[in-house]
Amino acid sequence: MWAAALLGLSIPISTSLDSILAGLIVALLLVGGRYRDRIGAVRDNPIVLPALVFFGMYLVGLGYGEATGYEAMESLAKASDLLLIPILLYLFREAGIRRMALAGFLTAIVSMIVISYLLWLDVIPPIGLFHITNDDAYTPFHHRITHSSLMAFGAYLFAVKARLEPRPAVRCIYALLGIAALANVLFIVSGRTGYVVALALGGYFLIAGLRWRGVAVAAIVVSILGVAVYLMPDSVPHQRLAMMAEEIAEWQPGEPTETSVGYRLEYYQNSLRLIAEHPLLGAGTGGFKRAYASLVKDKGMDPTANPHNEYLMVTIQNGLVGLALLLWLLYTLWRRASDLPGGFERSAARGLVVWLLSASMVSSTLIDHTEGFFFVWMSALCFAGWSAAGGESVRPCRYPSS
Repeated sequence: MWAAALLGLSIPISTSLDSILAGLIVALLLVGGRYRDRIGAVRDNPIVLPALVFFGMYLVGLGYGEATGYEAMESLAKASDLLLIPILLYLFREAGIRRMALAGFLTAIVSMIVISYLLWLDVIPPIGLFHITNDDAYTPFHHRITHSSLMAFGAYLFAVKARLEPRPAVRCIYALLGIAALANVLFIVSGRTGYVVALALGGYFLIAGLRWRGVAVAAIVVSILGVAVYLMPDSVPHQRLAMMAEEIAEWQPGEPTETSVGYRLEYYQNSLRLIAEHPLLGAGTGGFKRAYASLVKDKGMDPTANPHNEYLMVTIQNGLVGLALLLWLLYTLWRRASDLPGGFERSAARGLVVWLLSASMVSSTLIDHTEGFFFVWMSALCFAGWSAAGGESVRPCRYPSS
């Protein structure tokens, strides 16, 4: 159980530690026995079936397509993270373990906030321990896409905890952490994926809390941010958005490109063509790379192995059937969140769905190690408190204030 809880601390910080802890969890469960009891403890949890059926589609996909054995198994290995959902559900069945796991994750997010700001202010140098490149100058542990995506979700969780916290002083601390995390995404780290996720989660937070008034508030906030960005031409978001607009204008459909946005538009257009060729079942597990390379052969285009869109990646490999199974899993997470104990669990679960839906529009979330692993871990953390007894939940997990 402690290894599952430690994943909360390791996911935002170290992919190597993630793998070690996951391997340790599986090994300990294999030697621990009592398989029937463990299966029975999570069998009726609503997210288990859609997760396993979605993974099963990857097994089916091994039987067709032109992927090499290595490509197929590599893709299957990434999808196998889904098998951790029932395992983690079992390990998180105690509220104390869930509190520890969430505290670890939020501690990791705080460390990301602090170190990122210290790097930005030149208080500490970009030492070799950190993941520092020209594009990732202020992201200590992961590249800017992963950093900004996790930071945006961290900002959302801090906002939820501030809304639910009855003590004014503690509420203020959570609010300040949420603002610091959001500012890090919008004004310090140049990750456009973070902008998309932050906008989606921020809008959902306002609408969920204020209902119809939240729509108006969200529109006002977006307008204010838009004006602020426009009036600050030297700011990171202004420069990134201006560059994006310029690259969109330069892109010519069907012609090779050399810009970041142009590449993505090229990937999207070609991916839709591949889907049209194999709409129902796709090109098979691991079949994206070979199918895409064949499509762009002799056209001077980049033979990418990643379309930077999870919906396209799933549909090209597993067809519309695979896409439907992914959406079934997300729909189940959303709908059954209403059965979870306490406002925090419900808000976190639905925020996770919004996070994946928005991030998947501009990145292949489930094949990226950290994002895919985080989705699996957070899904289990939110739903481990669910009980099949008449839709009722077990004793609410009262997460600590610090």
